[in-house]
Amino acid sequence: MDDLQSDNQTYPALNFLVRHGDWVAIVVAMVPVVVGGLAWSMGLSFIFGISGLAAGAFLYLMMRSFVELVRVIVDMLLPK
Repeated sequence: MDDLQSDNQTYPALNFLVRHGDWVAIVVAMVPVVVGGLAWSMGLSFIFGISGLAAGAFLYLMMRSFVELVRVIVDMLLPK
């Protein structure tokens, strides 16, 4: 039991991403969307809104890939 508990405390960032990675990806992807929308609503060009959407989609794809990579690494390399 001590080994399992120490493994969970040894890699807290990996364990956090395994558990909550889907939500982390959504939150990170929403940042440029919100900023682009705010810039557009404040009177700047609509290009800021479109750029925010494009950046959000790209960040979501990258974060989801990173979370899946972390899950594979944890599943294959860390002891159970």
